[in-house]
Amino acid sequence: MKSIKNKLLAGILLINSILLIGIFIFKFGFEDFYIKHTSKLLNEFGNEIKVLASESNEEQLNDYINKYGESKNISIDIYDQYDSLTFTNKYSSMHGHRGPNSQNKPIVSKKNRCSITHEYKIGKNLSSYIMKDKSQGIEFLATIVTSDDGLYSIICKTPISAIKNSVDIASNFLLMIFIPIIILSIFMAIYFSNKFTKPIIKLTKISNNMSNLDFSEKAEIHTKDEIEELGNSINYLSYKIKTTMADLKFKNEELEIMIENKIKQEKLKREFVSSVSHELKTPITVIGGYAQGLKSNIVDNEEDRNFYVDVICEESEKMGLMVNDLLDLYKLESKTFNLKKEKLNINELIKKVVKKQEFVLKEKEIEIMVDIDEELKNAPYAIGDKIRIEQVLNNLIDNAINYVTNENKIKVYTELIDEDVYIYIYNSGNKIKEEDLQKIWYSFVRLDKARTYNSNRIGLGLAIVKEIMELHDGECGAKNTDDGVVFWIKLKKFNL
Repeated sequence: MKSIKNKLLAGILLINSILLIGIFIFKFGFEDFYIKHTSKLLNEFGNEIKVLASESNEEQLNDYINKYGESKNISIDIYDQYDSLTFTNKYSSMHGHRGPNSQNKPIVSKKNRCSITHEYKIGKNLSSYIMKDKSQGIEFLATIVTSDDGLYSIICKTPISAIKNSVDIASNFLLMIFIPIIILSIFMAIYFSNKFTKPIIKLTKISNNMSNLDFSEKAEIHTKDEIEELGNSINYLSYKIKTTMADLKFKNEELEIMIENKIKQEKLKREFVSSVSHELKTPITVIGGYAQGLKSNIVDNEEDRNFYVDVICEESEKMGLMVNDLLDLYKLESKTFNLKKEKLNINELIKKVVKKQEFVLKEKEIEIMVDIDEELKNAPYAIGDKIRIEQVLNNLIDNAINYVTNENKIKVYTELIDEDVYIYIYNSGNKIKEEDLQKIWYSFVRLDKARTYNSNRIGLGLAIVKEIMELHDGECGAKNTDDGVVFWIKLKKFNL
């Protein structure tokens, strides 16, 4: 495919070639044109002399012929009916006579003086001739006008050399003018074609980059014309495509998240129904079995009957708590739970939760320590839903109580980092496998005392913690220490 630059150069070279051809046509065709044009002038002059010869006296005619002939470089010869020269103007000196023939005698015959070498047709019944003077060897362009009565002939002539000189001068002048102009136009064509095509080439490159989704390059064009407007339009188009693609990408990501959440919710519903069915099966079976035993009077003493009743009550209580946890988790995971965020006194909240666990801690002979950060002692406030954060702390301390071993130590401590409040719950005991550190936050994942999977617990506590912290735009996590495990949560500090 030809470039615009090459097309421009080819067009300008074609125009220059046409000009050169025109100059050569002028050079070789102008001579004939000029001869025919001069012939018409000579013929008109001869006719004017013919008219004056019949209307004016000889002196007036002689003055007119000499004056006009001298100004136009025209020689006039008048021949009688016998082809004898009876009059000639300034060129008669070449033939030994000037002015009228006073003796009215033939001076020289036409045939003796000149011979016709070429004839030009300049009109209907009108011709001009190239005559050669035999005595001087000079060629003339001549026309012959004959009087109406045929008594004399007027020959008006001018030297061919003068005509050719005029033609050569005009042709050379045109060449002198047009050849430099053509050379200059070629250089200017190269310059302007480069100047014109450079921004177009740049715009083409940018357009190709845009087609490859590369919008980094901008068109910096300052030509103050339509090309600059085109560059600005391409820049705007590039910006719009880039922003539209970014918006589209963002919308696609949102859509993917929505689809993922939808799939997740459907999966949660199925898992929830399956897990609930599985988890409720055991207590329902136990309750049914013991109730059937009471109904069938399998036991016959009061102590055994009381034991059966206690088991039924205990399993019913567990089942009620489990159902509440399941409903809470479902609400949290489906994002339909509304929080009531407020200013929380972290110190008081931790003390309250620990106090509730005193009986269990004493019963299991677990030592618990509380260490509050000095900065939080003075401004112990965070932002959150009081009931749900209390539930988080309860679940984490319950988890620590269930898994504490070795020295039977639990430690609750806080830390203020920038604008975030961290609460840590440490328990001595076995570590969690690294591959399980993420799994423990999923619902129905249970670990035994050795921090391995355990089928005797339903594993909802940490899943509830995770969902509550996500609703608070907070974080939670777990990490192993040298002699135990630390669970932590992060809340935003409340600023006055």
